[in-house]
Amino acid sequence: MIEFRGLYKGFGGRPVLRGIDLVVREGETLALLGPSGTGKSVLLKHVVGLLEPDAGDVLVDGVSIARATDEELRRVRRRVGYVFQNAALFDSLTVAENLWLAQDDGRGSRSVASCRAEAIELLRRVNLEPAVLDQRPGELSGGMRKRVGVARAIASRPAYLLWDEPTTGLDPVNADTVDELIVELGQELGVTSIVVTHDLDTAFEVGDRIALLYEGRIRACDTPPRILESPDPIVQRFVRRRRAADVPGGPSAAAFPG
Repeated sequence: MIEFRGLYKGFGGRPVLRGIDLVVREGETLALLGPSGTGKSVLLKHVVGLLEPDAGDVLVDGVSIARATDEELRRVRRRVGYVFQNAALFDSLTVAENLWLAQDDGRGSRSVASCRAEAIELLRRVNLEPAVLDQRPGELSGGMRKRVGVARAIASRPAYLLWDEPTTGLDPVNADTVDELIVELGQELGVTSIVVTHDLDTAFEVGDRIALLYEGRIRACDTPPRILESPDPIVQRFVRRRRAADVPGGPSAAAFPG
């Protein structure tokens, strides 16, 4: 379970997060919507201690991230996979070597052959061919790098996954592949996920609950059907395209503006 308790964060005197209280339940996928620049990625980074809060805390399995020792933070990070918005691969390493960083058990007990076989399966799950293993990130398209980043995040079999815009820049087929993977990891392996997205299709496809971050606060958090029926006009601004798409003959809803 991930708990945000009164989390505040600002930059250069500008408040970004203004007292976030939110619980992500074990085995749940929470989709997080909100305008650009509202702090969705900032919120994710607090979960693994990449940012320190100005006030408040984040607890992962009861461990306070704000007060964690270095060893406690290392243990938490081993249980969390992070899909960065820009993939965050090491350009000097091959794809296989990038994946190895997540596959390594820290004891050197895994063979190269077993890791490579597993890496091929990881790539298959994100719709990439085995030949990609021997290429470097700079030789790949942006969408391919994104999918390698997803493969790396799941390589360590994490209990938690943080997805920062996982389908941005992907064509519809590969976006669907990632959406299906998020759902599969939750249903079959009980992975707990937070999915930051601008894509309404992704949010409603993968989210057990959908939260709206607006002006630094959680404006709403509920199941997809209840979010669609929310009387809050701010919520309706963000989901109106989804509602229109649910009407026969209505326009398609790929993403909301902002």
